[in-house]
Amino acid sequence: MSRNEAARRLKTGDIAFILDNPPERMAEIARIHVSAPYYAGLLLKTRRLGQGGEGSGMREAALFEAALDGKGRLQREAARELMSFVQEGDAPHALLVRLESKGRGAPALRTLRAACLYKLGRFAEIEALYKDAADPGPWDRALMLLSGLELGSPDSEALSDYFLDQGSGVSGDTALTEARRWALGEIKERLPDVIGLPRAEAAAGRLSVSRSSYAEGLAHFRKTLEQEEGLFFRYSGLLDDLGRAFQFGSSRNEGMDLFLGWNTRIQKGELDGKGLNVPGIRYRLLYYMGRIQRQLRHYAQGSGYFVQALDLAPNALQADACIWYILSISLQEQPRETAALIRKYISRWNQDRYFADILDRLARYLTANRRWLSLGEIFSLIENRSDGESIAKYAYILGRAVSEGLLRAAPKSAEDYFRIALAQGNASFYYRVMAASRLGVKVVPVQEASGRVSADPRSDDLEFLLGFFEYGAAGLAYTYLRDDTDRFSPEELRILAAAFAGAERWEESIRVVSSYTDRPGVVTDRQDMELNYPLAFKDLVEAHARNEDIPQALLFGLIRTESAFAPGIRSWAGAEGLTQLMPATALDMAGRISRRGGPDYAGGGEINLEDPGVNIHLGAVYLRYLMDRTESPLLALLAYNGGIGRLRRWRNAEADLPGDLFLETIEYNETREYARKVLAAAAAYGYLYYGMTMEELIADINR
Repeated sequence: MSRNEAARRLKTGDIAFILDNPPERMAEIARIHVSAPYYAGLLLKTRRLGQGGEGSGMREAALFEAALDGKGRLQREAARELMSFVQEGDAPHALLVRLESKGRGAPALRTLRAACLYKLGRFAEIEALYKDAADPGPWDRALMLLSGLELGSPDSEALSDYFLDQGSGVSGDTALTEARRWALGEIKERLPDVIGLPRAEAAAGRLSVSRSSYAEGLAHFRKTLEQEEGLFFRYSGLLDDLGRAFQFGSSRNEGMDLFLGWNTRIQKGELDGKGLNVPGIRYRLLYYMGRIQRQLRHYAQGSGYFVQALDLAPNALQADACIWYILSISLQEQPRETAALIRKYISRWNQDRYFADILDRLARYLTANRRWLSLGEIFSLIENRSDGESIAKYAYILGRAVSEGLLRAAPKSAEDYFRIALAQGNASFYYRVMAASRLGVKVVPVQEASGRVSADPRSDDLEFLLGFFEYGAAGLAYTYLRDDTDRFSPEELRILAAAFAGAERWEESIRVVSSYTDRPGVVTDRQDMELNYPLAFKDLVEAHARNEDIPQALLFGLIRTESAFAPGIRSWAGAEGLTQLMPATALDMAGRISRRGGPDYAGGGEINLEDPGVNIHLGAVYLRYLMDRTESPLLALLAYNGGIGRLRRWRNAEADLPGDLFLETIEYNETREYARKVLAAAAAYGYLYYGMTMEELIADINR
């Protein structure tokens, strides 16, 4: 096969020609490009795991080994993949020879080399390998510590710190969690003799909690508590994991008793003078006591503990967390008091966006109870802060209350409130467009002339991710980007968003666009908007929208909000496909289509809701059905998400409010936000593709 033909097949995800050859020929894939073996290896690995893990994976290992000739992140990721083969016990002689031929090499190669030496029992060479190593990673530390143990010179204190120190697998350090789990598995039977049984049990408990096995973790922690409870005061990450085990397990009362006792001892000064971070320990105790009491539905007690914890919070994020819990509990139990609490605490919160959901829930309560003056008070507190979405929300609601004669003593006119909402720009697409429709102002949401900066020269990370699209592995790329978007510039993320869209990975493309358009100083242009609101499945959507007399932009907005154009998506409740239909609803709509002479989608007994053509047709018919029942596109959207029965109950309770204010009173946060998102997306589609102004489309839908 020619190199070009092999490259063409690989780009389409065709790996049959690789499977037809033995492992020893895998290095030939590098003739396509030095990076090609890595992506081919991932494709083989995905195929093997999809078949239940059958097969030896020898071709994968050979491909990843060939990819070690690459550079930068490609080489690091290939080395990481090979670690699993080394850990599984495959004799690593040949791999070690290859690594030694590369000389000292990059840190990732050094780690892989040390893993090979460990499996071969050459522990003294590991010590020599790391003799002058700076800043060793979690795998390096594990290999060094275990080698010392094998050589008869275990560092028990360092081993204790490795398993119990602040770095928590729960917080997202995947490499540390994986390395700890492997190290514990290697020396599990011997660890109690080296660091003592209480510490070994604590190490096992931490790893159980990292897997969300809270009862198992607590069983280990109880043994530590019996013999060396001071470990929980020394290691803050260990105390965090104990708090989680109590909160999410079934022994919350036991946790409360223990933490109350510890808190009393701290107040008596029993931990003073021992070199411990006593304020930090007490903060964690109070914080988890608050969370446990909230879980037990003892809301007043929980709020009291969060109030105490707030004064001890070690950083801004944890202070915000305490305030959030205080306000959330108030909204649940005493919503009339929440406005006063916001007045009390707003000067102490740090990240305004952290409290956006609190302000949304409070706006719902105040609007539903016609407490317009209180709503105006909250607006005056947030008007000059940084959360543009909340500012726009409150300003628009107040403007509508004034314009409807519901608020007569307002300090501003309705027009003034609408202009404030409009001035928040794209911070809230929905309220910006709604305000514009009230003002009769045309909204231009993008900078038509792009002022983009070139992303060249491309970074190593960007080249690594683009390789997924070059070699048929686009479906795997987002996994390597998801938690890493902050490392990329907006220009690089634009390139990646376009790559996902080009591969028809619409959901990932939309997520990538969202990761940079929210950044301060980023000016959205038309290409960003088109990536964010793609014309996926265009022919199907437009045809079914026309047939059902639905605005095409509205059907696009619904599908984008429901599924982000991912055909195989399934919700936790069982809704399926592009328009997220429940099977019973789909069956009902299929019957309607069949009875009026259309296709019989249920003829085989089951409906294939992952088929875009089937799903869009059923979803369009269902939306038309709801529009006919409610006589309003807005109410139809609320029924689509919340159910027709709930919608009737909600509307009957708020019959005097116009539709847009009624939306603000819906008791389900998800349904309120759903309608806003669909309407905003519909406005964007109308503007981008259908020659409509955004405010005109919104006005038509709300009429």
